[in-house]
Amino acid sequence: MTEPNVPRTQPLSTALKCLKMLEVVAEAERSVRVAELARSLGLSRAAVHQQLVTLVAAGWMEQVDDGAYRLTLRPTRIGQAALRQAGLGERVLPNMERLVDVVREAVSLAILERGTATIIQRIEPGRPLQVDLRAEATMPISRSASGQVLLAYATERQLAELRELGVELPGEEELANVRRRGYATSEGRWLEGVIGVAAPVFDVRGRCVGALSVAGPSGRFDREKGVRALLDAVSEINEVLSGRARREERA
Repeated sequence: MTEPNVPRTQPLSTALKCLKMLEVVAEAERSVRVAELARSLGLSRAAVHQQLVTLVAAGWMEQVDDGAYRLTLRPTRIGQAALRQAGLGERVLPNMERLVDVVREAVSLAILERGTATIIQRIEPGRPLQVDLRAEATMPISRSASGQVLLAYATERQLAELRELGVELPGEEELANVRRRGYATSEGRWLEGVIGVAAPVFDVRGRCVGALSVAGPSGRFDREKGVRALLDAVSEINEVLSGRARREERA
């Protein structure tokens, strides 16, 4: 028996255009004017302005003093939720487990969320560790090793949003040192008697999406071994997330 023809539901063209506009503004990483958006999208200024008014009303965009438009903090929250739902923590879990086996200290993965470094995945060795951290815990963005990494590799837009939230940021020289070394350290700046080291995790576009860290009591933490093992682990993770590992397997 032949099934009756059911009309296919078509996507809303207006919604697609608004989403495309969000992508263009996000890639610009700065405020943009109506004329610039019109050229990029191939639309009239009137059509662009109508979409901007809609996105402003929805809380996704805002107009700044010079008349240009920029994203609000709402896309940031959506982006961090996407990282969670995409299983970032689960994808790097095997590497985190191997790192724990090497260093025998707690290993955590944190993302930048609401002005803090938020742990989304954490593994501890098979012995108690006197550090009060757990998945969903937050760390001060400026004083923790993970926070320093997230700041050092943050975009200008992210840094501007943090300033608007009133977050105290380290100086550029300190952040430049983190980028030069490829990792950050923290000893007693956040938790007394605890050493932490962290390094950046990048996505396929080379953007920092998280910080992998190792933390342990200063009395037993082997800093040199911890840094070496951490950098090896993030190197493997970054290959996986960049897609290089999969391409090499197919080759």
